[in-house]
Amino acid sequence: MTTERMDVHTIGNNTFAVFAKEEKGGVWMLQFFWGKKDFRIYLSRQKGGKKSNTHGPLLRSEKHGDVAVTNLQYLNAFEWYDYQGVAGHGLAYEETRWIKAGKRRYVELPKDFYDLSVELACRVFELENQDKKLAG
Repeated sequence: MTTERMDVHTIGNNTFAVFAKEEKGGVWMLQFFWGKKDFRIYLSRQKGGKKSNTHGPLLRSEKHGDVAVTNLQYLNAFEWYDYQGVAGHGLAYEETRWIKAGKRRYVELPKDFYDLSVELACRVFELENQDKKLAG
């Protein structure tokens, strides 16, 4: 029996383990762990510079052109919740709000977790962040 090692990335003081990555028809999905929590981020190719149904910065790939984040999700009790935003600020951590069918969940995560997730996706899929905020 062979075991595969997860791809591990460190950004600042945070370590992320990539569980799965997938690319199909202009849509990319990256599933990763931070701490004991499971997340996934979706990216899609942008056509004609439009940013409809996207969140966050514009990413660029020489091979695929412009790419943008379409969703960031958190897994809670076997249900995926969509990122809604920061609900409260702290010095090193922020309370983030996640929603699914009207149900809300709040999770304390490192400050700028959304930007950290985008940076992780850029590293894994070899994308360049056109609005880079974090050095890593």
